[in-house]
Amino acid sequence: MWNWSTRLFLQEARQNLTAEAAAELPSKWTKDELDGLEKTLKEHEKWLSEWVEKQKSVKQNEDPVIETTEMKARAKVLETHLQKLWKRKIPKAKKPKPTSTSTTVAAEETGEAENTTNEDSAQESPIVAEGDGSQVPLEPPRDEL
Repeated sequence: MWNWSTRLFLQEARQNLTAEAAAELPSKWTKDELDGLEKTLKEHEKWLSEWVEKQKSVKQNEDPVIETTEMKARAKVLETHLQKLWKRKIPKAKKPKPTSTSTTVAAEETGEAENTTNEDSAQESPIVAEGDGSQVPLEPPRDEL
């Protein structure tokens, strides 16, 4: 099963790699990583075919030459290699840093940005009573009887 899954993965990954390279996009995998997985797959298939041929020569009533625990252990190596690459996320493309305009920089340097906020707050300031300079809260006018 892992042989088939790995072959499908390699085929699709190589197609994606060439398409992403042509479009100059970041890729999930490198060519070396895919080559390494293919090498692991070929080694596994070679080992499996050798031992299957040896098993064919053994009679039904004799002990097997290859045990399932060994087959599972060897398949686990291939599975781990495949899963490591399969689960990898696509790296995000780096966004260029936004450049500030010269008017924003000039306003910050001269302090004009701070002055505009001070002018806005001056319009909302409370009324100051004449005389002692204390602040008087605004109250609605009272009706006299």
